[in-house]
Amino acid sequence: MDDKLISKKELLSLEKISYGTLYRWKRQGLIPESWFIHKATDIGQATFFPEEKIISRIERIKELKNELSVEQMQELFSANVESFKIPIADFKSLDIVGKMSLTAFASVFPAKSMLDFNDVFGMYVVDHLMKLSGIYLEDAKQVLRLLCKYLSVETSKEYQLLLLRKMGVPMTVLVRGDDEILLEDNTEVIACANLGEFEEALKDQLIA
Repeated sequence: MDDKLISKKELLSLEKISYGTLYRWKRQGLIPESWFIHKATDIGQATFFPEEKIISRIERIKELKNELSVEQMQELFSANVESFKIPIADFKSLDIVGKMSLTAFASVFPAKSMLDFNDVFGMYVVDHLMKLSGIYLEDAKQVLRLLCKYLSVETSKEYQLLLLRKMGVPMTVLVRGDDEILLEDNTEVIACANLGEFEEALKDQLIA
């Protein structure tokens, strides 16, 4: 689903900030460069932003700028995947994923009480696949095992995750970017997830 956009002019007026402030926050890494969307209009080029994300981020910066340093805000807004840790009990209280995703994770990793970003990411992907594609608990476990194996050696999330089924047998594969994949006859795509998009969506939730 495409984000509703807001123009730079409208944003500056709404948030009562200056052009210089907006671009200083961009240079400091507090606002992602990818949120600056350049589009042609009737009067030439103009800059737009995903409305909900940019307004939420600016409000958060305003709240924190007198309490945290720029460096501290940079770390917060990056949702640093290397330093991120959370006890599983605390993660449950955030209500980011449902009970079935937590059950699948506990079944695959019963000894884990402290979660890192990749643990949370795996559950987040599985949770959305369960809701959107109706995958089963055993499918979810298979996805979690593959993501754990992959994320332990690979930092890039520029992959498509495909959950396939042939003659009742499930199989999970990762495809880099938009590379074409050819399937055997009678192979059904049960679910698909763009890992990069899921990572950005999860970070947005964690730093909201």
